[in-house]
Amino acid sequence: MLLVEGSLFPVIQEVYDPLSRRRNGTITPQAPIIITGCNLEMLTWENTRLCIIPAVNDKILIELNNVHRCSEDKVCAIIPQVDEGEYFLALKILMKDKECFIYIFSVPLIVSLKRYGRVDMYPHYYDGDK
Repeated sequence: MLLVEGSLFPVIQEVYDPLSRRRNGTITPQAPIIITGCNLEMLTWENTRLCIIPAVNDKILIELNNVHRCSEDKVCAIIPQVDEGEYFLALKILMKDKECFIYIFSVPLIVSLKRYGRVDMYPHYYDGDK
């Protein structure tokens, strides 16, 4: 059990993409996701930032937009415009001494602009329902 500032650390059980209706880690850029789990209140604190990190470069942190708590066990956020590829959810915690702590969740996320992506915004990527 991991504690940060006396609070239990969030446990993510599922990421749901309402646009693609997928619960398998598929996410859509510039669209909402719903994160289900426990101890999620930390994801909305003033000193935390919910992010995604590309699997190919863990030095890049991409902050999610409009992160807010929907219910006791759900947090909603907007995925910004990102490239296709694999990402991981991460939590950036700003510490009092201006340093930050980054925790990477073991929840893989896949951005695909083809079959499950934003066809309305990226029609040249769409390859049908193959």
